[in-house]
Amino acid sequence: MRNLVRISIVLLVASAFAASGAAAQARGVVGVGLAVPVGDFADETGGGAQSGGGTALAGVEWMPEGKRFGLRLDGAYNRFCTSACDEAGGDLDVRYRFLNANLGALVELPVGAEGNLRPYLLAGVGVYSYKLEGDDVPAVVDASETDFGVNGGLGVTYDLGRWGVFAEGRFHNVFANGSDVQYVPVMVGARIDFQ
Repeated sequence: MRNLVRISIVLLVASAFAASGAAAQARGVVGVGLAVPVGDFADETGGGAQSGGGTALAGVEWMPEGKRFGLRLDGAYNRFCTSACDEAGGDLDVRYRFLNANLGALVELPVGAEGNLRPYLLAGVGVYSYKLEGDDVPAVVDASETDFGVNGGLGVTYDLGRWGVFAEGRFHNVFANGSDVQYVPVMVGARIDFQ
């Protein structure tokens, strides 16, 4: 599976260079929101991550002129409280911190007539660095881990001329040792055309 992820990264990077050779629209994206852990990561016997963690994203998109297919390169920060953070767990400052970089395909869906409101699909691969952090994390648990992962989701964007706003949700699956780590950030944000 890891070889498939590496091959996908190489293919997506090659596609990015091919797309940049053609006339392409570049735009910046920034967003904030909440993240929800799912699967074993949210289970008390697994990661014990709590819902409502914060998320932030910054990136760049390339969309060839007149096309509905493009690329997005982004970085994200996600933070989740653990079961130790709540009152039953002792109100300890022990949180999960994720930093990740993603390269993905962006496909705008042809829904209705050409207009300002456009839904889109997003899927790609990423590198994820994560660890426990906080004042109450034991020193022996200070090391971070880095693994590959995949992500996919959907969103909607509304153009306001050179600016635009978007809302999206994206499922992330990190190929961690033992059990995969899964979470879904849901965010709102802004886009700005660089041209």
